[in-house]
Amino acid sequence: MFLFLLSQKNLPLAQAEIASFYPISKTKDHYAFVSSKKKIDTPLAFTKTIHDILFSCSKKDLEKKIQTYNWNKKIQGSFCVRSVAHERELASAIWKNLKKPCVDLEHPDTFIHFFFLGKKVFAAKQIWKNTNTFLQRKATQRPGFYPASLDPQLALAMVNLSGAGRGMAIVDPFCGTGGILIEAAFSGRKAIGYDISEWMLEKCKKNIEHYNLKNVIFSVGDATRFQKKCHAIVTELPFGKNTKSQDLILLYFQFLENARRNTKRMVVSFPDFVDFRKLIKKSKWKIKESFLWYVHKSMSKEIVVLTH
Repeated sequence: MFLFLLSQKNLPLAQAEIASFYPISKTKDHYAFVSSKKKIDTPLAFTKTIHDILFSCSKKDLEKKIQTYNWNKKIQGSFCVRSVAHERELASAIWKNLKKPCVDLEHPDTFIHFFFLGKKVFAAKQIWKNTNTFLQRKATQRPGFYPASLDPQLALAMVNLSGAGRGMAIVDPFCGTGGILIEAAFSGRKAIGYDISEWMLEKCKKNIEHYNLKNVIFSVGDATRFQKKCHAIVTELPFGKNTKSQDLILLYFQFLENARRNTKRMVVSFPDFVDFRKLIKKSKWKIKESFLWYVHKSMSKEIVVLTH
């Protein structure tokens, strides 16, 4: 059993991102419990840390459980204990049960965490930590800058919501400067992009070359006409405020129609001023799940997972 500590930035989105790859047995507050025999190796955007649960017990049985547990089997090299309560006492109890104890508070080989959730305590070994490297790929950090680029954390989450595993192909037919392509490529997927604007693709090229990404291809293409079979389409729809709403709605509908011929699954970001449910129903897609994403006081987006 594994325990995932989730970002509270958008809990429903964080939970759905995990569920795209691993079965969630239960959730509590900003924690998710996962029972999976699959290797836990998908880089997640809205998970902070992942822990292998060593044991759980009541608070009153914790001291006895620590004394009888075989810590030598789980702790290799130096260790550090993290807990919201009794941290020093817990670390001391583990120390006494190790053959060659070595504490390193800064860079330990093994992190042991104690989670006090309700009446139970979970002892767990940290196996993954989100280093948030996507923050270094924000639009302002890229040579091909465009102000309306998708947040890289959200881009990675959308790629994960597609369910595409490593080596699988996702297509972004409105790729712009390549935000989704970049996060797909960094997380081990094949990324294919199209955009009708050569000017945007020049910026995309600068960004892809800047990160030296080899598993990305892109070209001029019309989102309403392209032909490319893929595991999933992942895209943010253009939402220029100066564009007539009827023109955008027609574009969206024609894109949704064409997408049906290329894939059975999509993750799409719709601007909040569009009746996306009506468009989706008309184009014969089905909504699997959707999530509201707040951008700023005058702008939100709806992240929608679609199937047919």
